Amino acid sequence: MFSRAPFEQAGWDTALKGLANATGASRAQLLAIGECHTLFNWMTNADDGYVEDFLAIEGHRADVNYRVAASSAPYEVVWEKHYDLVRAAASNEAYIEHVRRWDGEHGAQMVLANDPGAFFGLATINTKSDGRTTEKHRQVLSDIGPQVMAAIRLQRAIEHQGADLLLGSLDALRTAAVLIDGMGRVCSVTNAADGLFAPDTLQVRAGMLRAARPDIDRGLQMRISLALASRQAMPSEMWLQSSHGPLLVEICALPRQEWNFGFAPSAIVTLKAPRGFAGDQGPRLSSALELTRAEGEIVALLAQGHSRQEIARMRGVSAQTVSSQLRTIFQKAGVNREAELVSIARAVIEMAGR
Repeated sequence: MFSRAPFEQAGWDTALKGLANATGASRAQLLAIGECHTLFNWMTNADDGYVEDFLAIEGHRADVNYRVAASSAPYEVVWEKHYDLVRAAASNEAYIEHVRRWDGEHGAQMVLANDPGAFFGLATINTKSDGRTTEKHRQVLSDIGPQVMAAIRLQRAIEHQGADLLLGSLDALRTAAVLIDGMGRVCSVTNAADGLFAPDTLQVRAGMLRAARPDIDRGLQMRISLALASRQAMPSEMWLQSSHGPLLVEICALPRQEWNFGFAPSAIVTLKAPRGFAGDQGPRLSSALELTRAEGEIVALLAQGHSRQEIARMRGVSAQTVSSQLRTIFQKAGVNREAELVSIARAVIEMAGR
């Protein structure tokens, strides 16, 4: 019989294989379906190409998959009797060909949770040689379902904790970033990113990252979907125009473990905007270029685009005094022209803002 120890004490693959053995099935399956796509589809002893084939026929849809269509309330076991009723009413030949091709037409299943935006299910898959399920085997599935859901809740808590740690690191680095979970929902937003949200660029609506313009939003959602479907951290970028200037949006997949439930961040969206040159940059420039406090303030004002005459007026000194100070600054910074100094100053400010 299947061990009644909590699932979290064993690896998920080992636990599912134990369930298959206890129910006399060739395979066991743990499945999660989001609003628009399959979050994960783990099956023991699955042949190469099974998952790709499932995705190709859009097996997450109830009008395609008779197992999804036959689903009942959480923890209620559904089996071949219910499948037969769905197939008699409306059969989808693509899915029937799929299960016959992979020799998994029979079995039993249980909905573990049907949360907003996500459906979690557990199933045993019987081959033709296994035959149809028995009442004894279905009882094993019924007994073990709550334990599986308890383990999923534990892993959800662990993945959320990991998300919080990542958010803290990004905030410490002052990175403007939005973390997206495996279901495509926003799970965290850094303070820097929140400061870049605006009605004419990006906002979080209904738990999703959305662009203001419909055409831009379609491109954004497509890039997020591609990142979620891929384990390769290949960034995709797009530009948004706002009243404050251009905004660079980069979407990138995050590394994932094989047994990832979709609660942990699966993609990161970083935002980069031209950094404003505020007056508080003087101390930073003084430190970076080894200048006095007064010299750092002058460089900060130059970086903002002020002329020597304007700087003199703002500081209550003569233009000749400012020119004299600039000669000293040029020497310390190792430059010969004002344009070179401004370029270095802006680079320092930009680096500090990343």
